[in-house]
Amino acid sequence: MSQSIWTVTALIRFVKKHLETESTIQSVAVQGEISNFTAHRSGHWYFTLKDNQSRCSCVMFATQASKVSLLPKDGDQVIVVGSISVFEASGQMQLYITRLIPQGLGALYAKLEALKKKLSQAGLFDDSRKKPIPAYPESIGVITSKNTAAYQDVMSTLKRRWPMADVVCYHSAVQGEGSIEQLVDALDLADRKDHDVILLVRGGGSIEDLWSFKEESVVMAVALCKTPVISGVGHQSDVTLVDFVADVRAPTPTGAAEMATPDQNDVRLTISKNLGSLIYKLNMKTSEKKRQLVQFKEHRYLKDPMRLLDEYQMSLSFIYQQLDKQQVKVIRYQRLVDDFRKQLIQKSNVKVFNHKTNVDKLQVSMKHQLMVHIVRNNDKIKLRRQLLESLSPLAVLNRGYAITYQQAKLITSIRQLEIGKELTIRYADGSVDAKIIQIKESNHGKNNL
Repeated sequence: MSQSIWTVTALIRFVKKHLETESTIQSVAVQGEISNFTAHRSGHWYFTLKDNQSRCSCVMFATQASKVSLLPKDGDQVIVVGSISVFEASGQMQLYITRLIPQGLGALYAKLEALKKKLSQAGLFDDSRKKPIPAYPESIGVITSKNTAAYQDVMSTLKRRWPMADVVCYHSAVQGEGSIEQLVDALDLADRKDHDVILLVRGGGSIEDLWSFKEESVVMAVALCKTPVISGVGHQSDVTLVDFVADVRAPTPTGAAEMATPDQNDVRLTISKNLGSLIYKLNMKTSEKKRQLVQFKEHRYLKDPMRLLDEYQMSLSFIYQQLDKQQVKVIRYQRLVDDFRKQLIQKSNVKVFNHKTNVDKLQVSMKHQLMVHIVRNNDKIKLRRQLLESLSPLAVLNRGYAITYQQAKLITSIRQLEIGKELTIRYADGSVDAKIIQIKESNHGKNNL
């Protein structure tokens, strides 16, 4: 045979190469019905796309599949976008999907993606815009339909967790005709009522049911709120545009109520623990202050005031010694100045003038510093002398009081005295020796000589 003979592998690779290089089918949109759908644990999706006459195997890898908001199922009419190739092991043609859009919602999805991109570029999804949720809200606004299970769940959760908060519900349709305008009005009204936080919630539903929360006017109303907003729309798998602009996204309406409030039982427990800790610390502080008071009462200066006077006298003597040293320095500096002056006289007129100027400046500076030092020391001496004089027992004697000694022992009570014993009485200007001839006790219960 003159005809070329191909291997199976070579033939399949040839077909694959030509399919992958054909530009018209490398980004092709195909519509059909899904069958044999399998979501692998790896995240990849495998299914068959068919119409009345033909079918094609499809693969959507995990990276692209994760971007699809709804999990497809058998029987769904969809539009897929992808490229065509051949799986070499089986020789089967496959469509490798990059996008999957439920048929009939394609225009809505395209609109949604365009709006999402626009809002993202405007910075409305940035974390820097997010406002913190207050830990202990006093006023909570709830935006939802009152005739729903979501409303009942939210109100019961708020009452159970944080009943002390004032809760105001702003009724609004959450789907269907008029829902968009009502949601925008409710958000605007709630934001003007000075709530601590606003909950925007509704239960789960289809894509169409949740579409009001993907409309630009509703999203912008949330973004413009000065009050922190928690979105709790649908279930965990439902994602709307308000979730991106809200300050916090909750998986469910009940989750939104839980995120907005602390649990009162936890708060009470924390308060109880903190109160116990505060009482313990207060008792410890009181005990410490009592110990300090006892130590203060036992201080040597309170037991022996004269000791403090002795220490001040020693300090005063030290200051006088320092002053004498400063005076010696003054004399030495003066001699140095005189010596400099004599040396300057022996120099040329120019040098004499220059040195004399420097010496004069030095002399003025030294005298100034010395005078400042002397004045400061004199001030310190005066202050300490005044303090010593105020603490001196002689100051008390000058006011007419006297001190009685017996054999150099201070007498504070007549019970220390005996008739016939001699004692010394000291006054401010001197002392006298006396002899006890009679002891009388005062009428006030105190002993006097």
